[in-house]
Amino acid sequence: MKKSYAYLALLLLMCIGLTACGGKNMKITKEMNGQTINLEKGETLSLAIEGNPTTGYSWNLTEVDQSILAPAGEPDYDSSSTLTGAGGTYTFKFNAVEAGSTTLKLDYYRTFETDIPPIETFEVTVVVK
Repeated sequence: MKKSYAYLALLLLMCIGLTACGGKNMKITKEMNGQTINLEKGETLSLAIEGNPTTGYSWNLTEVDQSILAPAGEPDYDSSSTLTGAGGTYTFKFNAVEAGSTTLKLDYYRTFETDIPPIETFEVTVVVK
C-alpha cells in the first residue's frame, strides 16, 4: 500500500514538473495594435481578435519573419453565439523561435476581393530576446 502512494506521489510531481516546462504564453488583443511586444525565446504569443467570417471577411496573416516568430498551426475561431451570422474571436498562436525583431501584421479582408484593400489592419512589432 505504501508503494502505491509513493508511486502516485512521484507521478504527481512529474506531472507538475512537465506542466512547468511548457513556457510562458503572452496574450495580446486588438487594443495592442501598434505596440511593441517583448518575448523570450521559447515563449508563445496568442492574439485574440474579433471577426465575423459569415460576412466573407477573415483575418489573414500578411507579414511575419517565421525564422523569429513561427505560426503554431492554423488560427482557431470561436463563435460568440449560436445564432446564425454572429461574430466571434479568431485566435492566432506563434512561437518565439529565435532572437530578433519582426513585424506581425494581419489584414481583415475578403479573400475573393483581390483589388480591394483590407477594411482593417492589425500590426505589432515583436522583439524576441
